[in-house]
Amino acid sequence: MKRLLIALGAGAAILLVAVVAVVVFVFGNLDSLVKDVIESQGSEVAGVPVTVSGVKIEVLDGRAAISGLTVGNPAGYRSDSAISLGGISVALDTASVGAPVIVITEIAVDKPMVTYELASGSNNIGVISDNVKKSTGDGSAGRAEPGESAAAGRKLIIETLHIRGGTVRVAASVLGDRQIEGRLPDITLRDIGKESGGATPEQVAEKVMAALTSAASQAAATLGVGKSLEGLKQNLDALTGGKLPTDTEGAKKAVEDAGNELKKAGEGLKKLFGN
Repeated sequence: MKRLLIALGAGAAILLVAVVAVVVFVFGNLDSLVKDVIESQGSEVAGVPVTVSGVKIEVLDGRAAISGLTVGNPAGYRSDSAISLGGISVALDTASVGAPVIVITEIAVDKPMVTYELASGSNNIGVISDNVKKSTGDGSAGRAEPGESAAAGRKLIIETLHIRGGTVRVAASVLGDRQIEGRLPDITLRDIGKESGGATPEQVAEKVMAALTSAASQAAATLGVGKSLEGLKQNLDALTGGKLPTDTEGAKKAVEDAGNELKKAGEGLKKLFGN
């Protein structure tokens, strides 16, 4: 009996050490685990490569910082990336961490950069937005399949999401290496997932992508470029009397000659050509 008790005690001690080791491993590698999830799930939902340079999580404080989150471009687009979200800070309700619905009190994204690249009949932001919609179109995205961990079925409520201080750069083949640059309107979303009792990460991505697409389109409209390469060419034709600019000096003169029409639709062209 004594030997049995010793053996059971030793077995329990080994099990305890194993559990502690797993817990230490998970918390010690939580940053890298979250980074992997963001990259794998983000890439799947957006249909383009999603990368993160760093994740820092303060478990006890309920805070996280994500840096260098970059959304790549669909095939056929030449810009380095479509979206670079800069610095992201997250604050969550720690009491909800173990619950089926995790409550995030605030997400703040500072100084994102959106490259709005125009192609024939479309643009890169629109393509990515369509990819996200397709991934959640049947309502099954984010649903845990048999055998998956309970975490896969977790849902989110995001009380406030801010995207501030952003910039939009318009790129197109007709512009060569030059880009038109403008301000991305600030975005504030509230109570995401609240009415439905929680949203899947994919549903959150769809809502945020829709807001980014709308803001980028709004910014592009103020720059007078339209939503596709054809729209940009039409606006350039209107501003230059039917002659697209072929050199910097000629483009400057053409833009100056556009007069009042330029003020309505083409202020971005002044930035492009150095005025």
